[in-house]
Amino acid sequence: MREKKLVLVTGASGRTGRAVISALQKYDVRIRAFIRRVEVSDDLKKLGADEIIVGDLFNFEMLEAAVSGCSEVLHICPPMNPREAELANKVTDLCSMNGVTRLVLYSVLHPLISEVRHHHLKLQAEEYLINSGQNYTILQPGRYMQHHDLIWKEILETGMHRMPFSIDAKFNIVDLADLAEATALVLMGDSHDFASYQLAGPDSLSQLDMARIISEVIGKPVFAEAKSVDEFKQGAEKVGMPEDRIEQIILMNNHYNEHGLVGNSNVLEWILGRPATNFSTYIRNNLAQDNVNQDLTDL
Repeated sequence: MREKKLVLVTGASGRTGRAVISALQKYDVRIRAFIRRVEVSDDLKKLGADEIIVGDLFNFEMLEAAVSGCSEVLHICPPMNPREAELANKVTDLCSMNGVTRLVLYSVLHPLISEVRHHHLKLQAEEYLINSGQNYTILQPGRYMQHHDLIWKEILETGMHRMPFSIDAKFNIVDLADLAEATALVLMGDSHDFASYQLAGPDSLSQLDMARIISEVIGKPVFAEAKSVDEFKQGAEKVGMPEDRIEQIILMNNHYNEHGLVGNSNVLEWILGRPATNFSTYIRNNLAQDNVNQDLTDL
């Protein structure tokens, strides 16, 4: 009997890792999940993880043990970590040393944005991987539609769509479900060697556009407003976000405030073999259902 492929997913307890593990369930594959917190182990097993490794990715002996025996590795770069390029480079080295068939690096849309560490460190990781000789696929996802999960309650209660950048800045936001499906297809496919893929949503939207679409879907007025830097900082400090992470998010949002983050959905749709999910469909299928459920609860 042919042995199943073993795929390592780093950062498996995060939103992206969980979505990819779920998307991999349609394939005949074993999943090894690397996580920091043991308390999420049961949740990941329910999603489909076959093996759980609990530890610190910067413990390189433990990381090598996790890589060993895997045919594919998905490395999800830890966001806003000042050592993320160092870590990604180590993952590349360990994949080469342990005969990994392909390393899939989960990067970011437009890593060439040098003034934003969230982008630039991923560019360093990409360059190191490209020059390493290790077989790879690099995924460059745009900003998630799922950021609206965090503000949906506020939108419903206040009728305001508030994010910490200009209401006119444009983003090709993308559905995480599409990204997870595409990532699984890449991991399991055999035609993605030495490729770099821009993965953006189908529409270039500002906060004004998003507010208008939400209003159309839920049938209530929604208006756009830029959240101030001070308000964002106070909220982040209140929940205990580290100072360095707050500083880097502010720098990133300042860049987005001026330039947005736009891209093209052609590659994503080619991988998926179907149109990418647009924002209206995402709101209708996901968040707007919460409004319906709340209305029913109130009856």
